[in-house]
Amino acid sequence: MKVMRKELDKGKYAAFTGVITDMFASTFGSMFDKEISISLSDAYAGSAEELMYGYEAQTAVPVTEEKSGFDAGLFFYTKDITMLAALMLMMDSEGTDELGEDDPDAVKELCQQLLASVTVPIEERLGKKVSFKVDDVLKNENSALFQSESYFIADMKFTIGERKTAMRFFMDEDLLSLFSGKSGSSGSGASDEEPDFATAFTFPDDPDDRTGDSMGSIGGGISGGQNMDMLLDIDVPVSVKMGSTRMFLKDILTMGSGNIVELDESADESVELVVNNKVIARGEVVIVDGYFGFRIKEIVSRAERLKKLKD
Repeated sequence: MKVMRKELDKGKYAAFTGVITDMFASTFGSMFDKEISISLSDAYAGSAEELMYGYEAQTAVPVTEEKSGFDAGLFFYTKDITMLAALMLMMDSEGTDELGEDDPDAVKELCQQLLASVTVPIEERLGKKVSFKVDDVLKNENSALFQSESYFIADMKFTIGERKTAMRFFMDEDLLSLFSGKSGSSGSGASDEEPDFATAFTFPDDPDDRTGDSMGSIGGGISGGQNMDMLLDIDVPVSVKMGSTRMFLKDILTMGSGNIVELDESADESVELVVNNKVIARGEVVIVDGYFGFRIKEIVSRAERLKKLKD
């Protein structure tokens, strides 16, 4: 199939695509106990046919931006996404070539978390409320699913553990106009002037320019006082970890009252304070006014805490 694409100014879109790849990598990394990296391989504009190209009969996740009604979504190779779905259910699998009965729900939850991760930086930096909703998880067989004249398409290299693969993020080009504050309406096609996300997203100077294939790989992170100010008011889950273990799903399903789950920590070891799966302090559990509390006995330095949260 011959398809036509409109090349985009990748430098102009570097900040926007960098946000997507950074947040996707961070979200995957927090969900799975594997080394994750995501980097941009290409960004361009294309029709529905171009959007589907290379992912025929694979897994499509159509998404709607609820405020505007515009299209967005993700493409995965089915064998990869079913492997991740199995990991979410605490099962080891190399993945399958077809979606199983339980896979769509797991994939929908995974994608909803990915999309939620990009809404905060978009809203903070552009002052626009964004709300992505996963509509379905299905086999990519019909271009009629995608109604827009032109899509912004970001192809990404995706590595999980030793497995190297790819994924694709897309959205209606008119969404770019919406985010940049320019007028745009559904079905009108792309605006003549592409919004300048490099201006909209003000990131600190970085001697290692994160564009091209290296952009967005996990560990690049966001640094600088201005960007830290943006993040300081964000709520993050804080948990106290006494220990952990791994169990087969079949064993979990047979658990009942009175069963004991053995953890991998001894009773003499400190309890850990965890943020975003990173240990930032150690201490002991105490009781305060009838509630559990945590007394800090050891804490990593401020610089090390910040580094852990950005990694």
